[in-house]
Amino acid sequence: MKINRKGITIVSVGVFSALMISLASGLFADVQLDISDADLDEIEDVFDNCPKIQNNDQDDFDKDSLGNPCDEDDDNDGIMDSIDFFDTDPLEWADFDFDGIGSIKDEDDDNDGIIDAEDTDPTLPSEDLARKYLQEIQDCAETDDGPPRLLCYSQFFGRVAENEENNSDALELSIALSKMGTIDDCHFVSHEIGHVAFNKNPNVIPNLVGMDGTMCRGGYFHGVLASYFHDIEEAGEPFPSTYNIICDDLIGSSNYQDCIHGLGHGLVHYFGEDLSSSLELCHDMSFYQNILCVKGVMMQHTDNILTRQGISKDVISNLCDGTELESLDFVECSMSVGTTLAFFTDHNFDEGAKSCELIEHEQGQNYCLEGLRLEIEDSEKYEIKPLTKDVREKFQPQSIEGGSKTIDIRSPAVISDFEFIPQAGIISFSIDRPQYVILYIPSEFVTSKMVVTVNGQIPNELDAKNNIFGEKIAMIRFVPNNAGLVMITPLT
Repeated sequence: MKINRKGITIVSVGVFSALMISLASGLFADVQLDISDADLDEIEDVFDNCPKIQNNDQDDFDKDSLGNPCDEDDDNDGIMDSIDFFDTDPLEWADFDFDGIGSIKDEDDDNDGIIDAEDTDPTLPSEDLARKYLQEIQDCAETDDGPPRLLCYSQFFGRVAENEENNSDALELSIALSKMGTIDDCHFVSHEIGHVAFNKNPNVIPNLVGMDGTMCRGGYFHGVLASYFHDIEEAGEPFPSTYNIICDDLIGSSNYQDCIHGLGHGLVHYFGEDLSSSLELCHDMSFYQNILCVKGVMMQHTDNILTRQGISKDVISNLCDGTELESLDFVECSMSVGTTLAFFTDHNFDEGAKSCELIEHEQGQNYCLEGLRLEIEDSEKYEIKPLTKDVREKFQPQSIEGGSKTIDIRSPAVISDFEFIPQAGIISFSIDRPQYVILYIPSEFVTSKMVVTVNGQIPNELDAKNNIFGEKIAMIRFVPNNAGLVMITPLT
């Protein structure tokens, strides 16, 4: 150490180094270098452009120092990736006909066979509405996953239905956003579109006629019926004695079963937590009407309870009481818990299964898992390729014995010229195409052996069971080789 001319102490390099070593080993002995790696992608967080989500290749398309998995707008075009069908192309974002070609390059945006340059209306309603409500859609996309986001989109679609004339357009937008993965599933939000439609025009059938029940798997229909019964209850009016025929104008169409299922939702809106009253009215209907109605009741009931009380072992284990519910009702209730959980968990089976496994009743737990699985499968099938009206199953009940009894028929084929001859026990009708047919017949009208023929020939695929689901109902299912006359005759 030495003193310079100005009296300032100068420490030699050697002394300074020794001093630093001493400090490092003394005063700062407990300090450790932070080399954390939160996403375990072998890239330290301090150098990771996406520290909480694995991005091993450190992809960053727009070079904004935010890795693609963490970047909500990969191409910096102002459109969030959740709605941007081309999130690495700053010139394109929309593809609402889902042909893989963006709207800028697509010469026929609506796939109607008329090129845009000659088309007076070249874009689909879903694209028009997406552009109109783009900011609101993106605001919901930024909301937390699960119920908060679903609620945001539900309220959004209510506003769209309120503002727009055509309810189908709002449904088309919900389908498009569902296909794009922007919303988990359009079934739930389409309930809200149905609510608003009924509020604007408080008539059931006029709101349903002309609509496509395949859109969002009937959710719109459920919303309309729920609003109908909710308004009756709110007004303090007596329960309508004609509830069981409210959907009859749709018999023969593929929309009839969606209407009956929606009826179940509506009953819960009227009777609230009085589950037994809703179920009793379902039970007074025909066999398959009852099944559809109970499904609607249980879907609404389980959604109400889990929304209000939350998901806990105590709540979910006591939601479906097997000691109080009839066997079929218990099955539908338990499966509806799984259906509801699918919507609560963004249709994630593993997450939903965790809640199903909270159910103490082993059989109820298994039914819950089955309901969860089926809902997710139905959702995925719908997003890939929805069923058209021609191939969608139609529920076509046929009244017998002066209307006091019913034979329920399910088939994509149209049933006509139905006749029941009680003296001979013969059932006959015509089908317009070779599609499967399922009949539910009160057991009192069938014998132990029946012959089924279509145009005089026995179908290759034929199955029959008695007392199904513990009910005094016989089920006959067959797949005909051709369209024509069906005869079901007792074997003497």
